[in-house]
Amino acid sequence: MRPSQVHVRGLPLPDLLLELLDAAAWPPSGDTATPWFEDPMDFLAGIDEIRRESAALLHLSEDPATADLFRLARGSQSPDLVELPWLDIELAVLIAVNRHAGDDIAIALDYRRGSADPAVVASDPCTGWRMIAPAFSALAASLGLHGHRRYHYVGPDDLLRSGGLGCPITSHEDLAAWLARQDDHDRLEPFTFVIDQSTTLRLAPQRSEHVVCAGGAPVLSAGEITFERDGDVWRVREISNQSTGYCPDVSSWSAVRTALDGAGLDHPGAFTLPIVFRRCPRCGQLNIVKDDHFHCAVCDADLLDRGAVGSLVSGTVVADERPFGPRIRLDGDLASTPAHIRDYPWHGTRAEAARIGQRVTGEVVSVDTERIWLSLAATEHPELWTFLKGLRAGEVLTGRIADVQNFGVFVALDEGPPHPTYPGVGFVTTPELSWKHFEQVTDVVRSGQPVRGEVLAFDTYNGEARLSLRALQPDPFQVFADEAEVGQQFPGVVTKVVPFGVFVRIADGVEGLIPSKGVQPGDSVQVSIVELDRDRRRLLLTRVR
Repeated sequence: MRPSQVHVRGLPLPDLLLELLDAAAWPPSGDTATPWFEDPMDFLAGIDEIRRESAALLHLSEDPATADLFRLARGSQSPDLVELPWLDIELAVLIAVNRHAGDDIAIALDYRRGSADPAVVASDPCTGWRMIAPAFSALAASLGLHGHRRYHYVGPDDLLRSGGLGCPITSHEDLAAWLARQDDHDRLEPFTFVIDQSTTLRLAPQRSEHVVCAGGAPVLSAGEITFERDGDVWRVREISNQSTGYCPDVSSWSAVRTALDGAGLDHPGAFTLPIVFRRCPRCGQLNIVKDDHFHCAVCDADLLDRGAVGSLVSGTVVADERPFGPRIRLDGDLASTPAHIRDYPWHGTRAEAARIGQRVTGEVVSVDTERIWLSLAATEHPELWTFLKGLRAGEVLTGRIADVQNFGVFVALDEGPPHPTYPGVGFVTTPELSWKHFEQVTDVVRSGQPVRGEVLAFDTYNGEARLSLRALQPDPFQVFADEAEVGQQFPGVVTKVVPFGVFVRIADGVEGLIPSKGVQPGDSVQVSIVELDRDRRRLLLTRVR
């Protein structure tokens, strides 16, 4: 089984690319898939090809004349950020190359704009590198290649322990044989179905649990399906996405269509009974919305309630209710629901912000089973709050280091309003500065240095955009794992002694654990790899004497 992420030179390949490779939908076929150049190109057909061709970027950059010709630079050796029309080869992976020698054209994933769905750039010696798609998903869509969203099980854990797996249906013959094994009456009733991660239809008898049909794995869709017979041909009569175990969106029909078409089964062309799922913001109950009745089946709350997350509400501080803090009686229909403050203003003290009898206005940031939680910071600096709330995880921001502290660095962003209190709106914690070990923060960054960081989260408490610099750097562990194997030996240096063993550095940015002691930091040892876990970045070693 392929690991959840595959890295090339320490950079994670997009999930969509891996899905397309698994589905044999990559590379795109035909010269019409390369409209950016007159000369033909070849998309790289597998991970090994991508690794091999991408490694050539390092060799090309070693010769200054060649690097200048192809606009190749190494970001770690540049005093400033590397921008187009130059390519930062440390943050690039090739996915297509020239078919004929001498054409010198290529297409690459450009991780400077994000690691989850990197941009796509193309090059030729005349123009340098230019963007041809803002994200790999956009490139795939332009080529008519589409992946499917995965839905994870959200029901009771005890069902995960149930055995069984639905019958795979890959042809009309498979369906006819499976239906022949069912009772005559059951053939007219809805069956349980899932579309597994290989886009295969799986069937189970009526009232079977979807998670059992899927073997506990994520699915591309799930629901109920009914068949009808016309002579010797079975076709889909009715189909819905009704599965409270997975709650697939109606947009999952694209995966269902792919599976049914692949099996050669006639179908209606859409869900005949589309189901809309909506979670109650008050009690958390998952509801199936029918006939536009947007009310919770448990507490009868309006599923379009004005107290929903993101709405602005006002009220009066009426009590100090420990351990929740000041209690606010909201105006209007929400008066019966207790409200409390999660994020206080960034200026002043908490006591000044919420005195008994004081009127306050805040934005609803969360709703649990009994309370509504507000942010007063949202209304104190609405421009900054709106900017931060609009950020998305994986987005890339640029700026300059504004202040260096032992616990992290503040970044003055190039876009957005300034922070009312801190030197910068962006903040990078120490572990997110680099994959590599360092003693001082100033070993990695300096004040005034231009940086590019990937958004991790919006810190509502401090009003900051939490950033990661290392997310846009090649992971040295993954680079090491490309070449290393169990049993291979390396010289290393002991870096730390812990209660359960010692850590040994065997490559730059790569440390492993020996579950024994008897050595001290600084000692040189010879070790062998016992276990290598790429997904969790864990390396278990044993000492070779």
